[in-house]
Amino acid sequence: MRTITLISVAAGLLLPGAAYAQCRPMPIQVNVITPEPQVLLTTAQNVVSASGNAYEVRSSAPSGWHINGLAQARPSYDLKLQGEVTPGCYRPRVVTVTFGFKEPIQVFIAAKYRPGSCEYENIRQHEMQHVRIYRNALLNHAGSLQFEINQAAGTLNQRHLSSPQAQQLAFNTMVEATARVFNRMMEESRRLNAPLDTAENYRLEQARCSNW
Repeated sequence: MRTITLISVAAGLLLPGAAYAQCRPMPIQVNVITPEPQVLLTTAQNVVSASGNAYEVRSSAPSGWHINGLAQARPSYDLKLQGEVTPGCYRPRVVTVTFGFKEPIQVFIAAKYRPGSCEYENIRQHEMQHVRIYRNALLNHAGSLQFEINQAAGTLNQRHLSSPQAQQLAFNTMVEATARVFNRMMEESRRLNAPLDTAENYRLEQARCSNW
């Protein structure tokens, strides 16, 4: 999921004949916001049905295992670009990216396990490991996102900024840089989450309790 917004502001006028010469790139301000996600912990008679995505959830589980818990997250990014518009010139000035979770992270636990029981706490701790991975992956990539947007802005030269498509070109350049980092963050999340959801790890965790 992504939301992208383009904002332009009018600046001082330039004589058309001088537009190209005056349309030099300027440093941009890059703001990356990673709000703390809200986590909603709920019990469900059927965790798979509660997820709203039964096929994907079932297909991700090791064969022969019943799903008693699930952490469901939908990371996204919002990108806003502000720039200066003068005759024959567009300069990006401020890029603000909100990198994180618009919706709460949902943690479902099978209702047959009483809160406070060994089994309930075992499931809860497992799912909160997933939550921490989601959050840490975002934080790990926030710095590289700022760097990549600055790098992308540096590819825009006077010819780009004075073209009729300058505004859209600048916008697309920032979105592409953000998407690259977002995709790397998603891949890191999948890679780090995978070892938690293996049959071997499930056996180790379930050995802590006796009333499954």
